[in-house]
Amino acid sequence: MAYFPMFVDMTERECLIVGGGNVAYRKVIVMLDFGAKVTVVAEDICDELGKLTIDDIASEDKTGSYTANKENNQTDPDAADRITFIKRRFERKDCDGMEMVIAATDDNALNHEIAEYCKTNGIMVNAVDQKADCSFIFPSYIKEKNLVAAFSSGGNSPALTQYLKGKEQEILTPFLGELNEYMGQIREKVIAQYDTEAERKRVFKEILCAAIDNGRIPEI
Repeated sequence: MAYFPMFVDMTERECLIVGGGNVAYRKVIVMLDFGAKVTVVAEDICDELGKLTIDDIASEDKTGSYTANKENNQTDPDAADRITFIKRRFERKDCDGMEMVIAATDDNALNHEIAEYCKTNGIMVNAVDQKADCSFIFPSYIKEKNLVAAFSSGGNSPALTQYLKGKEQEILTPFLGELNEYMGQIREKVIAQYDTEAERKRVFKEILCAAIDNGRIPEI
C-alpha cells in the first residue's frame, strides 16, 4: 500500500475520534493543533482528555509526533473550544458529515467496523495500529508555526520516522518558523514589485539567505 504525501487544510473541518483513552487523547491534540473541530465519542474519557486545557494543546509532546512550544504562540487560543465530548457508545451515524474519522478504541473489531463504514461512505479514516483499515496514516512531524516537516514509513517503521524526526529537529527551529511567517507576509509585495518569476525567485532567495546568515527576521 502506497500513501500519497499531501498536506490538507483541516481548519474548522469536522473530525470524529472514537475512543476516550490515551491514544485518542494524542490524536485529539494533533487535530486541534491543525485547526480541526473535534468530536470525541466514548463511554469513558481518560483523565487527560477530561482535563484538556490550552496549555496541553500548546506544549504536549504528542508521543514523539509533534514538537511545539507554548512561548512561540503556535496554537489557536480558542483550540480548547473546538472539542465536543459525547459520552456514550459509538453509533455509525456519528460518522455522517465528518471530513475525517479516527478509530482509536481498544476493540480491533469495532475499529475495523468503523473503517469499513467510512470507506463505504467516502470518509477518510484512520484505525489506530490497523494499517489495512486506514485510508490515511499519521506521520511523525515537527511544527513551528505554519512550517511543518513530516515523515512517514507507510506504517512499516515508526522507530525510523522518530529517528528522522530527531535529526530534523536540529534544523527546523523556532527561528525558521518565524522566518516562514515573515516570507508569507512579504510575498504579495514582492510579486507585485517584480514582473518575472526569475526575478521573484532571486529576491526571495536573497531575503531568505540574508535572514539566515544574520540570524534575524527583517523588519517589514
